[in-house]
Amino acid sequence: MARVAAHPPPFPITLLKVQCIRMPSTEPAWLLTIRWALLTIRWALLLFPGVGLAQDGGRDVWFPDVAYFSRPTASVREPTFAIGAVWSTVFRDRAAPAERTPFDLQGGDGLETDAQGEAALGGNVRIWQPMQWADGGLTLGIQSGVFGRFRLEVSGNDLVASDWIVALPAEIARGPWSGRLRLLHWSAHVGDELIEAGVERVDFTTEALEALVAYGLGDFRLYGGGILTVRSSLENEPQLGPAFSDDVLIRLGADARVRPWARDDVTLNGGLDWHNSDRTGWEGQLSLRFGLAVRDGARSARLSGVYHLGPSPMGQFFLTDERYWGVELILEP
Repeated sequence: MARVAAHPPPFPITLLKVQCIRMPSTEPAWLLTIRWALLTIRWALLLFPGVGLAQDGGRDVWFPDVAYFSRPTASVREPTFAIGAVWSTVFRDRAAPAERTPFDLQGGDGLETDAQGEAALGGNVRIWQPMQWADGGLTLGIQSGVFGRFRLEVSGNDLVASDWIVALPAEIARGPWSGRLRLLHWSAHVGDELIEAGVERVDFTTEALEALVAYGLGDFRLYGGGILTVRSSLENEPQLGPAFSDDVLIRLGADARVRPWARDDVTLNGGLDWHNSDRTGWEGQLSLRFGLAVRDGARSARLSGVYHLGPSPMGQFFLTDERYWGVELILEP
């Protein structure tokens, strides 16, 4: 049998090894974040075919009434106005916490499941709608919010921790597809009463770029995306070790709404939100929410049961496994 001689390919083949390296920069972190956001917005527009050509002559609008990307139902750190009560295990590992040295608090055995109140003050303001088309558009806005957790079983209602979030979201939609890109700042602070009791403060400040893409089918929606961290002060915390990293987060979730009654302004809403990151050592966090919602135009009220399993959503306890359940009332005036 004749042997066929091997011929070189008609084009050169080069194998490249690509490695992501954080290069030092003299520019401040906030400026680098804005540069990355502008670049990402351009790429996001390309993902929605025909967006740039489908404006249908629509003019831009200030303070639009439309919402192209609604807040994930089960998200635990979405700026809003809410109050609630939870029963939490966040202090169960106080003898060997992962973020700080051991500590103890007033309450003894009651700390195994501590009754806590939670309050959130904030919201989302859509400022400008630069583009719109027949089945969607683009809005730019601002979000800000603070989340506080308080102990209910001690006389002083000690503040456990607070999380402060400021974001610049860009929301886009075309047909059943929607997306949100956010420049995000998040800082966390431990309560003064806990500091006086010997709880050490962790320097938790991060700036990041978040992107979420969703597909809606009637009253059901799936979403996914992630976060790329631009700057994190956690990487300077010596107790976390030299191998600690805070670079990326992966997020998936689903929302659903049903109308069991004839009227459309009263619905049952539910959702799940899951995310995982190198910050938590790739230990996943799962949040569930289900309840009754009443809506009047853009205003709404939602009373829900909540459940969380995994590393705590509080930045000061981000490596502490926490399981909590409770009730929450969210108001969107």
